[in-house]
Amino acid sequence: MEPAELMKIRRDHEYSDSTDTVFALFTDAKEIKAKQKALGARNIRVEECDRDADGAVVRFVRELPADVPGILSKFLQPWNTVEQSEQWRICDDGVFKADLAIDITNVPVTVSGTLKLEPVDDGCVNHVRMTIDCGIPFVGKTLAEFVATDCKRIIAEEYAYISDQLGST
Repeated sequence: MEPAELMKIRRDHEYSDSTDTVFALFTDAKEIKAKQKALGARNIRVEECDRDADGAVVRFVRELPADVPGILSKFLQPWNTVEQSEQWRICDDGVFKADLAIDITNVPVTVSGTLKLEPVDDGCVNHVRMTIDCGIPFVGKTLAEFVATDCKRIIAEEYAYISDQLGST
């Protein structure tokens, strides 16, 4: 696999709320639906959203719009069905960690990553780490770059939405 076909995203989002508060927002079915709708998704279905003493399992499906360049129209549609799964674990010292997997139906790209909510003096930080991988020769790099760019946009929009919901700055 060509290294150029592997894209990495690293973001650190600061909130003025506790990890408990942010975790509760991330794992609330009504909030997930509201956030996805606000971000332009349609046909949103929360398939699983279960919290327990060890963490949470969140899985939702939605259709997301994409401004697809002609070269990628074989792989992506103007609307794409996207399934997101998060396996959250409650750790020590107020830390919450999640393994993240995103599946874009009929698109030969693997999107995976982690989320880590970590307390800081004036709230918490969500450490977002994602990897976008595509093994298709030639067009794979372009497809991975397009998906990575779209992921960065969505991550930024989600952060702005969550910050607004929490009243964080």
